Amino acid sequence: MAPAAGYARACALPPPTSPMQVRRSILMPYPAESMFDLIEQAEHYPQFIPWCTDAVILERTDEIVAARISMRVAGLTLTLQTRNPKRRPEWLALRMVRGPLRRFEGEWRLTPLNATACRIEFTLNYEFADRLTERIAGPVFARMADTMVDAYVARAERILTPPAPVSAPLAVEPGETTMNDQPIIEALRPSKLALELTDEQCRRLAGAMALRDLKAGEVLVREGDDDHHFYLIVRGKLGVIKSFGTPEQVTLNTLAAGDFAGELSWLDGSRRYASLVAMDETRVLGLEREKLETLLDTDPHLVYRVMRAIVRAVHDIQRQLFMQQSELTNYIYKQHGRY
Repeated sequence: MAPAAGYARACALPPPTSPMQVRRSILMPYPAESMFDLIEQAEHYPQFIPWCTDAVILERTDEIVAARISMRVAGLTLTLQTRNPKRRPEWLALRMVRGPLRRFEGEWRLTPLNATACRIEFTLNYEFADRLTERIAGPVFARMADTMVDAYVARAERILTPPAPVSAPLAVEPGETTMNDQPIIEALRPSKLALELTDEQCRRLAGAMALRDLKAGEVLVREGDDDHHFYLIVRGKLGVIKSFGTPEQVTLNTLAAGDFAGELSWLDGSRRYASLVAMDETRVLGLEREKLETLLDTDPHLVYRVMRAIVRAVHDIQRQLFMQQSELTNYIYKQHGRY
């Protein structure tokens, strides 16, 4: 083949795009069966998913559901046809049969925690077919995909009735408070974690939390740890540090009083991406994921409100990052790459 012909053929190939992934995990105070049905019934999507303009069920059996879904993204209309294996109420896959993306696949996993609550885990991997579509629709599509779980949560709140809390036994159980919990209650009550909690729920949550004081330079969590704790900073500062204690050490962020720390690893169970190190004398409240789950039997709505507070904080961070990305993109394009 002549060099010129090979060059022409190479230029004709669509430029590669970047694979994207979305992962979300949330506890819901509703039965797994109810949440599965809400997710599986795609014909209702236009009623509560803002960017979904049309949805038609093409086939539905006990083993599979096929649908055609249209969405409006950055002025473009994209239509996906899917054929999704399922196993009610634990699992629903997402498999694209036809559409404008090179790749679109994911799954919903629902784990019943008791008769009135479940854990929902959502993963989505997608890739645009060409760089032009990715450039136009990519940032908006990423935002839409990431907020998909929120749409289902809002829908559940509107159409499902949460079960009434079960009365707590007289004996002290996980989540019950003692006199030693008063400092924890005083630290927890004014925080954004307890924003939607009643005083009684705040006392219950305090019974599942632990207070820890750190000296300057003390490591709370090390990079790579399999740590099941979420932290609320009461006072002082925590540094989010990559490669701590090595010549490549870099501080990614500094968290102050009122901030959450480690919430993403706590939500999805992944190992810590960076170390959490006290920048000065610091006090934190720690909440172990398993201890929060023990409260599902006695007060699932408490757990739900705690999860809402954590997800709200995560979304605030995502919004800030999205705005910074947009500002940087605008700057680079306006400067024609000169920066």
